Amino acid sequence: MAAVARTGPDSTAVLEASDHEAGAARTEKLTAAQQRRAAARTRDLTALLRDRPDLAGVHAPADFAVDAVRWCA
Repeated sequence: MAAVARTGPDSTAVLEASDHEAGAARTEKLTAAQQRRAAARTRDLTALLRDRPDLAGVHAPADFAVDAVRWCA
């Protein structure tokens, strides 16, 4: 919804409502982008440790993430 410039006592409420809607849409897009990046990162980490088993045990958080994916699959 585009902001409409109005004069009068209700003009602030109209602008705040449109700003809130724009902020909610922006937050939703950012959340979706963050979820896609997290899924891609986990997928790539899992593939790396599957292809290079010699890297297992090098970084404990990476091992934990891969084990979590295995248990959820």
